[in-house]
Amino acid sequence: MLPDPIRWPSSSSTGEKGFSEVARKVHSMGLKFGIHVMKGISTQAVNANTPIMDITTGGQFQQSGRNWTAQDIGIKERACAWMPHGFMSVNTSLDAGKAFLRSLYKQYSEWGVDFVKLDCVFGEDLDLAEIKVVSEAIEGQNSTVLFSLSPGKQATPEMATSVSGLVNMYRVTADDWDTWPDVASHFDVARDFSAANLTGAAGLLGKSWPDLDMLPLGWLTDPASNEGPHRACRLTLDEQKTQVTLWSIAKSPLMFGGDMRNLDHTTYRLLTEPTLLQINSDTSNNKEFANDVGIKITRSEPNWLVLLWRKMCRILAQHLVTHTSNGIPTGVRAWVATGSQDVTYVALFNLNEVVTVISANLRDLDMALPGRNIKEGSCKCKEIWSGKDLGVVQKSLKTSVNPHGVALFVLNCNKP
Repeated sequence: MLPDPIRWPSSSSTGEKGFSEVARKVHSMGLKFGIHVMKGISTQAVNANTPIMDITTGGQFQQSGRNWTAQDIGIKERACAWMPHGFMSVNTSLDAGKAFLRSLYKQYSEWGVDFVKLDCVFGEDLDLAEIKVVSEAIEGQNSTVLFSLSPGKQATPEMATSVSGLVNMYRVTADDWDTWPDVASHFDVARDFSAANLTGAAGLLGKSWPDLDMLPLGWLTDPASNEGPHRACRLTLDEQKTQVTLWSIAKSPLMFGGDMRNLDHTTYRLLTEPTLLQINSDTSNNKEFANDVGIKITRSEPNWLVLLWRKMCRILAQHLVTHTSNGIPTGVRAWVATGSQDVTYVALFNLNEVVTVISANLRDLDMALPGRNIKEGSCKCKEIWSGKDLGVVQKSLKTSVNPHGVALFVLNCNKP
């Protein structure tokens, strides 16, 4: 496979090096080189009946006394659901099908590709067999390629457990664009995948992460448009802060979806906020947190933590979290995460259409995060988005949050 030499002159002017010259240039700029590819094999390759390469010999794949070609492995009945005329699955039960995928990912590695997003194999398009073969090909070739899956529509934690050990990240939502319903829809998903202990689970050559999709900030185009970028992000600034805060504290991969060539100061600050990057890369115990002053459980009771969360979940269902007739989450949400050196992070989200006062009791935080020493009168606090130093917190964090906005607190709690 070679790039179009008209669109990519370096692929032919350097002795058919493919994308290797592009990768070299990208790497020289201190960046990583990623590609977005589709499942299986292209319809064009099947129609042309191209030969399959055997990476062990460098020639055409042979087995049972015959040469194997694209028409032997393409499954026309399993075309990509959203690009049915472009790509189809390969028969991975055949050695020839496996050989084709191995040759493809060997080529990507030789080009210098750092990241591969494989589309049309997850969510409602789940193709576990192809995912396994590709994962084995990457691992078997001692490649450092990061392996990402898409799309995420109808993805579930149960489905994710079947792939998390084979990949580095996988989409868990439909495409995310710059509308409030899109942002709000991620709260339930982020909560569920975190509760299933899938955040930072064992993955291909390291760990794996549920992917909440790109951050549609800055200068954008429109969905399914081949023109642009030509417009600014339509989210309010509060909504943008909410999005980057949720993505960070849920430890989703942070993929910027705007035009890097037209990056305004506000967007740059959102993407480079040091506290968010610290939370995203170096925290643990990241989860949605429900709190209510009426919870009364002591640590002396058996299974106190289980009882606490059961009560919190009931309160969450009854009082804090609702949905509109269109299924858009409303109410308030809270997330917590723990850092190093007695640092705890608390994010309070307002999904309502009006200004809302939100609070979190220190006692509840202390019970939800055992061993963090979150005691009344022992924690200094700063709110990140306002930059306000709030001094020592006595009993609770309490703040007024704008519609669709967020308050992000950093607690420094000294041990006695």
